[in-house]
Amino acid sequence: MASTSIIAAPANPVRALARWAAQHCPDEGLVLDVGAGEHASGDLRPLLRCHPFIVGTDPDHAIERNAGIAERHRLTAEELALEHPGRYDVILSVYVLEHVEDPRAFASACAAMLRPGGSWFALTLNVRHYFGATAWATNRLGIQPAVLHRLKGPSAGHDHRFPTHYRFNSRRTVTRVCRNTGFDTIELRMYDAPDRYAWYLPQALAHAPSAYSAVAYRIGLPDLMGHLSFRAQRP
Repeated sequence: MASTSIIAAPANPVRALARWAAQHCPDEGLVLDVGAGEHASGDLRPLLRCHPFIVGTDPDHAIERNAGIAERHRLTAEELALEHPGRYDVILSVYVLEHVEDPRAFASACAAMLRPGGSWFALTLNVRHYFGATAWATNRLGIQPAVLHRLKGPSAGHDHRFPTHYRFNSRRTVTRVCRNTGFDTIELRMYDAPDRYAWYLPQALAHAPSAYSAVAYRIGLPDLMGHLSFRAQRP
């Protein structure tokens, strides 16, 4: 079963995802934060009210400095799945899917690490939105760092240690891959958050995201939204 809803943009997307995850996390449950980095996932306070035991995994050495997790692993999700089958009640991946090179392998690893009835929550950009599509195109052309530098200078950036692929960032792909890797319930929540995109645009276009967002909500098509979040549940 798959469903999609359009929601108002939350003030804090990560906190909103954590709040959603908290609704499906048992008290003192086991939670895996994929791509945890050095507190890379952001504000998970709503989830912490469940008093979970949080495990983090990230192939980057920055995870060693993450003080917000109880257990850490310098591994990819696919590698960790070999060691932790059926261990977790909840898995989080916050702004990770844009870096996934093999969606099926990544989703299969998440499914394998969940207990029956467990849920995977993810937050990413929608590649069908103008911002996601531009990021995909500049990445494919190999000019993304140069474009960011031109727009925002040398301090613009994001951490480019992990390349972006944008292969797991559309509603259609998420639904298809999750269905084919062992998830039986897929719930997508999509929204447009213009303040999150305006930062990257030239000053002359600073008001364009808000105008676009107003039209997108008026039309009401999920694929026009800039952010994609979902919950995928194991049977």
